[in-house]
Amino acid sequence: MSEVVLESDSNQVEGDEVEDISLLSPGLAKIRKRRWLLWSVLIVYLPTMWITQKITHSFNDSLPVFFIWFLVLIAVMGISAVVKCPRCKNYFHVNGMTLLYLRNCLHCQLHLSADKKALKERQRSA
Repeated sequence: MSEVVLESDSNQVEGDEVEDISLLSPGLAKIRKRRWLLWSVLIVYLPTMWITQKITHSFNDSLPVFFIWFLVLIAVMGISAVVKCPRCKNYFHVNGMTLLYLRNCLHCQLHLSADKKALKERQRSA
């Protein structure tokens, strides 16, 4: 009889975890959005500099474009670095002085797509 209680308790805990993760979905979406913004700024660099070189044919004339891109990069890195984990409320990508763009929270190890995985599990079990 105690086994049944333990079994039902573990099912209830798993169900609660899935509900908690679904509550974290807006925060995780915010983190994903800011990461995509950072990747977009990084990807824009090469085509922008190539076009600038084709137009100006000069390294010195393309420096202002580089510095503008660099300032935008610094701003976007700051915006993406200060986003907080919806579970533990610490910075998702920052631990101490270290900025690491990993897919898990550096404090509670919440995965970036935990809400999507929980939704797939819920659909699979239904």
